[in-house]
Amino acid sequence: MRTLYHYPLDAFGRLIRIYLNEKNLEYESSAELPWRRKKIFSEYHVFSDLPTLVEKDNVVLEGWYAIIEHLEQTYRSKSFLGNSQKEKAETRRLLVLFNDMFFADVTRNLIYEKIMKKFIEKSSPDSASIRRGISALKQYMEHISWFIDRRNWLAGDEFTLADMAAAAQISCIDYAGSVEWDFFPAVKDWYVRVKSRPSFRDLLNDRVGSMIPPDYYSKLDF
Repeated sequence: MRTLYHYPLDAFGRLIRIYLNEKNLEYESSAELPWRRKKIFSEYHVFSDLPTLVEKDNVVLEGWYAIIEHLEQTYRSKSFLGNSQKEKAETRRLLVLFNDMFFADVTRNLIYEKIMKKFIEKSSPDSASIRRGISALKQYMEHISWFIDRRNWLAGDEFTLADMAAAAQISCIDYAGSVEWDFFPAVKDWYVRVKSRPSFRDLLNDRVGSMIPPDYYSKLDF
């Protein structure tokens, strides 16, 4: 049985969980706290090796990109990059947008400051970083609204890794109660569609320590 080592409130670990579920690939889940690791896979990546997937043949894959690339090449029967070359290019572009830019501008500022910082640095959140994260979030939500107004899913007609990546990032900040959904009805409708997929439901059961998400967090329609 393959095993996924991940931090429950890490957007990249959530992306891989959604992706494995969509690919119908069975796995065991092992939750790891970045500040109190039980398993270290590389002396060079004490914190940055999550998520890590250990395949059934003991191949170790560190990080979201290595995991997805390996699984896309190994299990070709069901791809989530898109059907046409145009859709595949757009999916890859949006993967970079959400996993690099959105994460740096929004998720890292909000999740690290609101939740992880007290465990790693033993210090209080930086209000300026939180304000930057919230400001950037509004811009990205408008960007997502633009896509949804013109497409069925973010990259085109089909549900792809672009939707998984965006929803994984947003689900983390939604856990922290940082999304003002009333201002972005188109994004909310899209997120409800993603949230209602069977592949997403495990994420709605996640709880991290004493941090309790908003009441609406686990509701499929809110």
